[in-house]
Amino acid sequence: MHISNIKLAWRNLWRNKLVSAINILGITIGITSALLIFSFVRKEKSTDKYIPDCQNIYNLNNNGGSHLSQHMVNLVKQEIPEIKELTYCTNDWSPQIFFTNNHTTFQVDKQLVADSCFFRVFQFPAVYGDPAKTLNRANQVVITQSLSRKLFGNENPVGKSIIYNATYMQNTPIEVGAVIRDLPQNSSWDFQSVLSLQTNYKLDWYVENMEDWGTQNYRAFARLNKHVSAQTVEKKLAAIPMVGVPDYWKKNLHYGLTPFSQLYLNHPDVDILKHGNPLTVSIVQVIGILILLLACVNYINMVTAQREKRFKEVGIIKTLGSGKAQIIKLFITESGILLLISTLLSVFISLNMIGIFNSLTESKFTVPSIYSGWNLVILSVILLLILILTGIIPGLLFSRHRAVLLLKNQINQSRSNWFRNGLLVFQFTVSIALLAGIMLINRQNQYLDNSNPGFQRNHIIFANSNSNLGANMNAFRDELKQIPGITDIALSDEPIGYMSENWGRNLINNGKKEEVHFAKFTVSPNFFHFFGIKLKQGKTFNDNSSRNQDFIFNEKAIHDFGIKDISKAQIATSDPAKGRIIGTADNFNFESLHAPIRAAGFMCNSNYADVIYLKTDTQDRASFQQTMKSVKKIWDQLSPNFPFEYKFLNASWDALYRKDQQFQKILGITTLISLFLSCLGLIGMTFFIIEKRTKEIGIRKVNGAKVSEVMTLLNKDFIKWVAIAFLIATPIAYYAMNKWLENFAYKTSLSWWIFALAGVLALGIALLTVSWQSWKAATRNPVEALRYE
Repeated sequence: MHISNIKLAWRNLWRNKLVSAINILGITIGITSALLIFSFVRKEKSTDKYIPDCQNIYNLNNNGGSHLSQHMVNLVKQEIPEIKELTYCTNDWSPQIFFTNNHTTFQVDKQLVADSCFFRVFQFPAVYGDPAKTLNRANQVVITQSLSRKLFGNENPVGKSIIYNATYMQNTPIEVGAVIRDLPQNSSWDFQSVLSLQTNYKLDWYVENMEDWGTQNYRAFARLNKHVSAQTVEKKLAAIPMVGVPDYWKKNLHYGLTPFSQLYLNHPDVDILKHGNPLTVSIVQVIGILILLLACVNYINMVTAQREKRFKEVGIIKTLGSGKAQIIKLFITESGILLLISTLLSVFISLNMIGIFNSLTESKFTVPSIYSGWNLVILSVILLLILILTGIIPGLLFSRHRAVLLLKNQINQSRSNWFRNGLLVFQFTVSIALLAGIMLINRQNQYLDNSNPGFQRNHIIFANSNSNLGANMNAFRDELKQIPGITDIALSDEPIGYMSENWGRNLINNGKKEEVHFAKFTVSPNFFHFFGIKLKQGKTFNDNSSRNQDFIFNEKAIHDFGIKDISKAQIATSDPAKGRIIGTADNFNFESLHAPIRAAGFMCNSNYADVIYLKTDTQDRASFQQTMKSVKKIWDQLSPNFPFEYKFLNASWDALYRKDQQFQKILGITTLISLFLSCLGLIGMTFFIIEKRTKEIGIRKVNGAKVSEVMTLLNKDFIKWVAIAFLIATPIAYYAMNKWLENFAYKTSLSWWIFALAGVLALGIALLTVSWQSWKAATRNPVEALRYE
């Protein structure tokens, strides 16, 4: 019986080659797309869940902000015993870091600086040594397994020394305390090494900053004792004793806890970690489900559309003695063969698409990782659901009718027509919503590209400086000015767009003293002229500004701090004669347009900063490369240990919107997939509708109907279905896109024409899809059509 079912099922699939091909193609695309999308969503939602006891780890914050000073963290360490371990860390401030072992040097792109509790809070699996017992003294480092292999091969490096060269510290021996496994792709942490905090204590300016309550450059994480609730700890934090706390901070310390597991998707302000977008993940997940449903809808539509053609076949089978179970088995077998072919094709496509998928989602999936574990469970569930929807349900629908009615074709089809039409409306609802979404996202990204951030960024490159260059900065600048193609040079402590230094300082405003907080830049005197940033009032920096510790604030800071007269305001320093506010600069976006402009303060340093900007006026690629060769030659003479690695400011600024562009690509591809699946459904449906109405078309043509009239007759129903889909899709797309735009402080508008254009495009695609079949039917010889009937 099983062999006969397989033969009958295969014969039916082969006899209906077009339908079978459409079904196989549709379900293959549906399974492949859904499985890849669900793998990505699972990775995003499982981020950091691999860390032991993750549910007991919390981010310590103050007034809802994640930036803390060392004093703020130490106060909690001393007063809250319910916190088992508390660590604080920051990204290394050195723009360039190199590790050398036996004359082999590797650049470290991502390094943390942390206290000795870091690996007791975050218990990453170790390869060599015990990370929890390291970082308790200066010149210690924990490295990842991949970095260890680069430096030491397969040796155990624990206890061995390497030479540490960084922007602020050169030729320093540091000891490898432990090696941890490489961080998995579902980790919000992203580093190659973790340096002990004490290593930087030899830098006077570093220690001076740490000792100030207002220098909030650290992120803190706490591991609570088991059986102690976060609510209990938060109550104790609210009543924490303020022994030794400055008066200002006694009224401005309001500690809180945020679960570490929530940081990746919901707290992008904790910028020491990688982050995802919860709305993006939700939209992508819904799209994955919809694509899978579209594939199933196509198949169900095909099955129900074939019912009339198969009435006699099923009627004969029932007449020969087959019962409901045998008919259901026949349809399950048919669906099973189709699903088996689709699954094999899906695996083949995955093998060839995995690289593109990883590039698109910035992931590290492999085929075994996709077709293993929970993903295999998901795949099995998907296949089972499709089997139920496309095998069991159609079998039940066919088997419930009496054989005589099936043989005489006396089955009422009105309900199935409504069902098929409803499914087509669903398909185009999805397509129109996705079309509107991709157009809006493209418009928003163009808005970001074309928006003026308030500073010049064309023809500017920048490179990371170091102490070798700082010691010879005047000579370096004089040499660079002699190079053809270099028109100006400026300095700052961080690249524009990647501001991370936040200060809290006392402001004396018209005789009143208060604590203020702002983003702090250290810049060269010509910084504002270099970037075309105008001053609203006052004057720019001069040669004495660095010694006098002069400040320039942006308009936002002047407004927020309530400064009416800058001549009567200054930042408090150890010398009452210093810290004057000498000017007010125009607001400009020193961070991405996701965030509103915030208060910023600028200090002057004529001789050293972490970033060197070069403005060029080269007219072609060849002259630019020659200019860069000349710069590199001078650079290598003054800084032989640190290579000249430059970036374009435009490209660096555009990288701030990489996630948005990534989302646009993902949505664009899924929109194309949904449209393709909808068109496959239309092709199949049109094929059956025309086949069903062949006799009617022939009679109309015999009676003088024109080709255009026959095409209108066949196409008008599709126009109605797309119109209904448009009415359903518009409010759904409007709501989803309005929520997405909330991620931006500066955004485009939701115009009505976006949704209208999406509807027109969907209608045009639908008509193009069905018109060629309608035209073939309308131009057929009516005699052949009637003879066929």
